[in-house]
Formats: sequence, C-alpha cells, structure tokens
Amino acid sequence: MATKKKALVLSGGGGRGAYHIGVLEALVAAGWMEDGKGPDIIAGTSIGAINAAALASGLTVAQLKARWLAMHTEEVHRLSGDLPAVSRPLLRFLLRSVLTSDAHGGARDTLPANERDMSAQSLFRRLGELFHTRPFRSLLDTTPWRHTLGQWMDFARINGLEAPALLLAATELQSGALRVFCNRPLEGRPADTIVLDHLMASSSIPIVYPWTAIGDGKYWDGAVLANTPLEPVINLAGDDDVDILVVMMTPWNADPDAMRAQMRQMPQDLVQALSLTLDWALLASYRVAFEAIEHRNRLAAAAAKLARAAEQLGDPSMLLEGGVPRPIAPPTVIAPQALMPLDWIIDYETENHLALFAQGRADAERALDLRTVA
Repeated sequence: MATKKKALVLSGGGGRGAYHIGVLEALVAAGWMEDGKGPDIIAGTSIGAINAAALASGLTVAQLKARWLAMHTEEVHRLSGDLPAVSRPLLRFLLRSVLTSDAHGGARDTLPANERDMSAQSLFRRLGELFHTRPFRSLLDTTPWRHTLGQWMDFARINGLEAPALLLAATELQSGALRVFCNRPLEGRPADTIVLDHLMASSSIPIVYPWTAIGDGKYWDGAVLANTPLEPVINLAGDDDVDILVVMMTPWNADPDAMRAQMRQMPQDLVQALSLTLDWALLASYRVAFEAIEHRNRLAAAAAKLARAAEQLGDPSMLLEGGVPRPIAPPTVIAPQALMPLDWIIDYETENHLALFAQGRADAERALDLRTVA
C-alpha cells in the first residue's frame, strides 16, 4: 500500500526568504514537520534552495532564525570587481541601498566631489562603458554569500540517508533547460552529490549575480524557469501519495484589481524595477506549475472514465496509449495577501527579517486553519 509523504516547496525571492522561517515555525508548531528534520521531500529555488538545504542540514527553526538575524547585505553580495573602474563610483552610489545595511552603518556612499557636477554626456559615457564591458557577468559579486553559506550547511548530512530528499532547481544558461539537482536518484539520473556550487547555481539571479559553473555547464537562478518545482517533486514521490505545501512570497491568486490597488506607485529606481520584474516572473512560473497539475488531474480523470468504458464494452482500443498520470491532490499554498516591499528582494535588514518571520508564521497559520476547515 502506498504511503503518504510530505513535501515542502520553497520559492525564490531573495532577502524575502526570511518569510520561509516564519512558515517553518508554524509548520513545526502544528506538527506537520519535525523541527531539525523536515518533511520527506524538500524542494527549493533560489533563496528557497538555500533554506531547503539548511533544513536538510538539520538546522532547527531557532538556528535558522539566528543565522538570518546575523546575516546582512554585506554578508551576501558586493559590487562586482569585473565592472570597469570608471563606472564603479557611479554604480556604488546608485546601488548604495543594496550594498549596505543599517547594521553596518547604512547607505553612506556619496558621489566623489569631482563627479557631482557630472554632465549628461559624461554620465552616458560611464554607463556606456559599463554595458560594453566584455565579458560582462554581473552587477554584484556573491563571494560573501559563499562564505556565509559555507558556515550554514552540513553537506555530509545533506548527502547522507538521514537527510530528507532535497531538490534544487537551476537554469542551464547555454540551453535554457531546467536542471534539478537532487540528493536522490531522479528521473533515471543517479543522485547528485550536493555541494555549495549547487546552492549558488540555484540562486544566481541573471545579470544581478554571476552564473555558476558546475562541470561543463553554467547555471543561472532556477526561478527563470521553475520558481516552484512541483513536477520533480511529484516524480520523486513515485507511487506514494504526497501532501505538498508550497510557500510563495507573492500573492498568487489575488484579484487583478486588488493588485493594481496595492501598486500605489510605480517603481522609483533601478532596484525596484528589477525587483518588480522578478516578482511577476516568479508568480507566472508558479501559475504554470499549478495549471500543469490541474491538466494532469483532468487527464487522469478522463483516462479512468475511458478505462471503465473499455471494460464495460470489451474494447481495449479505447484505452489511452502510454503512461497515464495518477491524480495529485492540489498543493496547499502559503502566501502573503499583499505585495511585499520591492526593495526587500535584495535588501537584507534585521528589521525586515523580523517582520517577515511574523508574517510567514501568520500566513502559514491561516493556510493551515483553512485546511482543517476543508
């Protein structure tokens, strides 16, 4: 008899990933998962991959909270050293809000005195040199992130049998294909030995962060293609029933008019524009994944009807050819009801983290209450 497995899918969203920790706190309190152990399957993309791997490392909610509160912008990224020297003072000024944190003194960078009266022609020349940099990899360097995460993870445990199944989504830069790295055999491939590069690959936001090389491949953020990798989770579960919880950091089923009302003002700078673009890309990715499950279930229902008709009529030609998918219970979605501030995607501040802990817990409790009522 098939067993019931539990799967947790953590979406991307950069600095908003502190929201996941509040959700985990609620899931532990409700008894859905064991603290320091996690559910049977954990899948993640981008910051979701980071938190998923931390869970697979055996970290408790309290330990994850402590790590998030100790982490600030400077422990995640810095201005890329690959950028032309002539553009760096200007970019450091333009991106100062995401290069510094209140914990380290705040956004103190100003333009050098000799650049404050820069002419429009000089400004465009500086930016032109930036966009013609060859080779261009990214605006920000994630070397600090590597050092930070290296202290979080227990890769021996992640790759051992004690850990939950862990799936990390990345996008292959050269082909545009989705690549899911997994510490268990998946879809005919042997298990991957998960290392730090797999976490960096899943969270390499295009243009903002550098791609990550693994073997012969180069990888960008998995959210480009699969912010919530549901299909790999279903495939890994096999014939077992699976209870899937998906954690989003964008309102996923809000009325469009309500979303317009929340957008009280248009993006005010480059960071906010990039953040909003990423928000909508992440949301679209999940909607596609959710629709795929709905199509799968409709196909499974149609196949079952045909099978009954074929048996009654004695006509096996009515059966669908090939493998017929089994129905999957729709995932439970935990998500905020309103848009989060745009800057929070790449702004790691203690005040933000504390607010996100509380919001994640409250949203998870509401979603779990609705499951109980249903």
